[in-house]
Amino acid sequence: MPEVKSFEISEPLKAALKGFALANPQLSFVESENVFVRQTDNKKIALISGGGCGHEPAHAGYVGHGMLGGAVCGDIFASPSTKQILNGIKLLNEQSSGVLLVVKNYTGDVLHFGLAAERARALGINCKVVVVGDDVAVGRAKGGLVGRRALAGTVLVQKITGAFAEKYSDKYGLDSTARVAEVVIDSLVTIGASLDHCKVPGRKFETELNEHKMELGMGIHNEPGVKVLEPVPSTDDLIRKDMLPKLLDASDKDRHFVEFSKDDEVVVLINNLGGVSNFVLSAIAAKTVEFLKEDYGITPVQTITGTLMTSFDMDGFSITLLNVSHASKHVHKEFPEVNCVLDLLRAPTDAPGWPNISHEDDKAPKIDGSLLKENIKVKPAGKFDFEHFAKMMKSGADQLIESEPHITKLDTQVGDGDCGYTLVAGAKGITENLEGLDKTYLSQALAQISDHIESSMGGTSGGLYSIMISGLSHGLIQVCENAEEPIDAKKLGKAMEIALDTLYKYTKARPGASTLVDALEPFVKEFASSNDFAKAIDAADKGAKSTGSIEAKFGRASYVSDSSEIPDPGAIGFVEFLQGVKKGF
Repeated sequence: MPEVKSFEISEPLKAALKGFALANPQLSFVESENVFVRQTDNKKIALISGGGCGHEPAHAGYVGHGMLGGAVCGDIFASPSTKQILNGIKLLNEQSSGVLLVVKNYTGDVLHFGLAAERARALGINCKVVVVGDDVAVGRAKGGLVGRRALAGTVLVQKITGAFAEKYSDKYGLDSTARVAEVVIDSLVTIGASLDHCKVPGRKFETELNEHKMELGMGIHNEPGVKVLEPVPSTDDLIRKDMLPKLLDASDKDRHFVEFSKDDEVVVLINNLGGVSNFVLSAIAAKTVEFLKEDYGITPVQTITGTLMTSFDMDGFSITLLNVSHASKHVHKEFPEVNCVLDLLRAPTDAPGWPNISHEDDKAPKIDGSLLKENIKVKPAGKFDFEHFAKMMKSGADQLIESEPHITKLDTQVGDGDCGYTLVAGAKGITENLEGLDKTYLSQALAQISDHIESSMGGTSGGLYSIMISGLSHGLIQVCENAEEPIDAKKLGKAMEIALDTLYKYTKARPGASTLVDALEPFVKEFASSNDFAKAIDAADKGAKSTGSIEAKFGRASYVSDSSEIPDPGAIGFVEFLQGVKKGF
């Protein structure tokens, strides 16, 4: 497949965010955190969302009155760090009565936004999390534990909930605002399709598709669809025979998430994934409405078309259906002032990415820089030999760097090819900051490492390791009776068990799901039982290798048609790091 031509810009992420800030002076852009915020009402609930860049205009484009109060931007297709999100929450909390986090259902986003909410609540901030999932392509059998992915339906959740927050949250508060979001999520279904993968800036274009193939069930992170269609069907047949049945066929119990009848009021959203012309998008909308009427007796009350949730320049589109009748019934019952969620969908907003908007001369809020400063300090516990610890960390990092090509190769087969780079970035985040760590108490050093990990790694791996290491720090505080007790293998083992329990609060992944956990849990359990590091590594190695014979149930590999013959790159990387630590032990 020939290389796709595209405009290449130096530091494209930084330039893109700065450019958006220049075009939208009514928003404040905190460059150090990649956070956008607007002026909000201190009597009302503010919504914050975000995720990896590459989905523009989502999510910064939806920061505006009647929609989001703020957006946090991660790296390309990677979740923002917990620290970024927490700082965004702090900024919005200063000018609202509470903060609702609207999170797309991807592992990294759920982990980082969840941890940020936990930390915010610990600071006394009134906040809550709702997780959006609207994809029907994967189905319950394949994605049941993970849940539905978040696609273009996310913007409808943000619009309707944002309008409710603007009009009624001063009366009903945070829980009620979250409830409206949950009702809308339960009324949404989406499916996407594309002729090819997108071109990510700064990365080599790779695809297994050609002019005779396309994919059904595309996500928004360049991951493979759930089905390759060959030959490429006509667009009419694609919509009528492949996409709408998966949204509406009640006999398909695996994918039937929302009930629709011909008497229901329904909104249709035809979303451009990035590379479809406005001309073609309008034609797709017309055909979709035509087939809904002819085949299902559904006449939409509103059709929305546009570029709302993209995957860079992906040559594809998605269809979203919102059952307005279902959502309105539940919302009106609990909040009588709202007769129909259509009123909220149609309520005015000045969010720059929402279609048919008008700007008002709003002043951007002032930023209190002190809210962004964080001093990582925990209760001292577990005296340790810092020089020995530093030697082990450096040895582990060296081993991981040496193994990166192999890990990356595995991840190109079951993920998006960045696992090796991400793990190396995390290891360097530790070793490059060793001298700044507390050299007396392991609890404090680990808390600092957790902070460095989330800052340097990002994505799902960064969230998992950051939570695990933070849990280990708190575990040491619990198992050490006083700060001056030296750390030993027995105490460390007990602390590891506490850390694993902490991690399990934020992920449903367990051994057998073909993830990092397949290596992590055996390591922790063996070390806690025997206090033997070598035996624990052997247990982790056995668990990691077992992922090469089981189907992935979590992460992006869970969306690949067959991942059972390829070991999980995250689990392999974890063992490689441990092997390196063992050399320096």
